[in-house]
Amino acid sequence: MADRYVSVAEPILGEAEHENVNEVLDSGRFLQGPMVEEFEKKWANYVGTDYAVAVSNGTTAIQLVLKALGLEPGEEVIVPSLTFGSTATAVVHQGGVPVFADIDRELYTLDHTDLERCLTDEAFAIMPVHLYGHPAEMDEICEFADRHDLYVIEDAAQAHGASYKNQKVGSIGNVGCFSFYATKNITTGEGGIVTTDNKAIAENLRMLRSHGMADRDTHITLGYNYRMSDLNGAIGTAQVDRLDGFNERRREMSEYLLTELDDLDWLEPAAVRSYVDHAYFWAPFEVQEDKIGMTGKEVWAELRERGVETRHRYNMPLYDQPVFADHRGFNSEFPWSANPNDHDYDLSLPNVEKIVGSMIGLPNHPGLENEDIEYVIETIRAFDPEDS
Repeated sequence: MADRYVSVAEPILGEAEHENVNEVLDSGRFLQGPMVEEFEKKWANYVGTDYAVAVSNGTTAIQLVLKALGLEPGEEVIVPSLTFGSTATAVVHQGGVPVFADIDRELYTLDHTDLERCLTDEAFAIMPVHLYGHPAEMDEICEFADRHDLYVIEDAAQAHGASYKNQKVGSIGNVGCFSFYATKNITTGEGGIVTTDNKAIAENLRMLRSHGMADRDTHITLGYNYRMSDLNGAIGTAQVDRLDGFNERRREMSEYLLTELDDLDWLEPAAVRSYVDHAYFWAPFEVQEDKIGMTGKEVWAELRERGVETRHRYNMPLYDQPVFADHRGFNSEFPWSANPNDHDYDLSLPNVEKIVGSMIGLPNHPGLENEDIEYVIETIRAFDPEDS
């Protein structure tokens, strides 16, 4: 093992977060309260929407949105085939069927040119994911959705503060869903939030997150216990004030890494469109296995041994994951149930198959020093697979 170790992610908390949490502890009110309300107002103002509704995590944010929008059992939501699993499992939890679209070969986000293939009479919504912090091609996605009367649900769990053509993600579709897991651009420890300009949707979400109750005794609809605690809100409301600074540092380090490693033939920097502000949740690179003779996982493991932690996720298309491949309901019949037979579908999407397993994300969190980034660059540039 190397003497030095550069981590790929870590939460960064300061004095304001500690003061807010202590205020909640001293108050004795730990459940959803004034800190959550303040956090919601600040996040709505930051994103540029009229409303923000805080919930327990990013997955429940998606689930509540689907419920609030009126997804019926068996209706379909088009999702990208390369992302974290909860984008699709949240659809199943709400009785829907995920339909997997291919990804843009350069951006790794949902490929809008594949939407026509995914369209059926059961289509309800499109859920683009702003993967790694780069916004999906929202103009084309929203135009397609408008033409076919579909909702657009932005999964912005990795894109806090990112913009598409000067508009913050989370304010472009009908609703936006964010996660504040510990490794995200900002954190609440655990938590999520939904953004929207639609008052009725926001009011419905507030009811659904709290057992579907209009008051302490009246259950209006089938709801959930998906509230955010005031301890989480206390952290979040302080983190919002620091997000732009965090993202500027992420951008500075990520662009430096992209520039300094651009000449390596085995490590291809991800594309960045000129009309976006990238949030750089990852500093993403694509490992060229044919040029280095190693898979993305092997490169990840070797760099870890040399003291450089990297992200390496999404190594199987979602449509090949057992939870989807081994169950009825995938693009076919509903309800979701174990499939005792062989796969009753044959899906292999060209773009995702070309890159799946090859992506790594280099360290770029705001807690790193310049010398840490230089060490990452030196380690990668000195990388020789014959020595591993």
